[in-house]
Amino acid sequence: MTELVIAETDGAVRTLTMNRPDKLNALNGALSEALVAALGDADADDSVAAIVLAGAGRAFSAGADMKEAESHRGRSQRQALRAAIHSGGPIQALLDTPKPIIAAVNGFALGAGCAIAISSDLVVAGEGATFGYPEVRRGLAATAVTPTLVAQIGRKAASELLLLCENVPASAALSMGLINRVTPDGETLAVAQSLAATLAGFDNDALWTTKRMIRRSADLSLDQAHALAKDNMMVMRGFSA
Repeated sequence: MTELVIAETDGAVRTLTMNRPDKLNALNGALSEALVAALGDADADDSVAAIVLAGAGRAFSAGADMKEAESHRGRSQRQALRAAIHSGGPIQALLDTPKPIIAAVNGFALGAGCAIAISSDLVVAGEGATFGYPEVRRGLAATAVTPTLVAQIGRKAASELLLLCENVPASAALSMGLINRVTPDGETLAVAQSLAATLAGFDNDALWTTKRMIRRSADLSLDQAHALAKDNMMVMRGFSA
């Protein structure tokens, strides 16, 4: 039986590779469940300090597996699959994992696949990578993918991606603030793993607390964020005492 998520550990870095290359790593129920489980295992393993997320073959992930969804009768079933992928699925698992996650994107990162990539803390993309949200063009409302995108690149840029459904290359994604770095194709995974190794070499409590602070700050007012920072500073001083 094919392993849907391949987990490999090098030192304190765990690399998780989505493994449906013949389907461009499209997210069906089984792959979504396997990815959530793999993230949970990496989080629970105290020897792992940072995580790299990649896709096998020609794509990071082409999004939700609509062929699987269409095998069920009725639009509600199609929407049910999409809801399973987003609500309480891998995207939420990525956001909730306290350890830093770096997405290594080669090829297509579309729809839910793009949402998974940008839900990681850092995104390294090959120069030939393509990002986009085809939902509206397919007759679907781009709902679950919207909040994270708007939070990261703003309403105007998000509207351009979500409403026009035009794919963008890695260079444009970098300019929009969608990703962090562009590498030559073929070097993306190695660069992501090198960055993860750097992160893993830092004090883990400081690293993970900083990730949590970044995540929480995006949802708070400035005053609330400063109050949270003060609380975390006091906690960290207690750790180092």
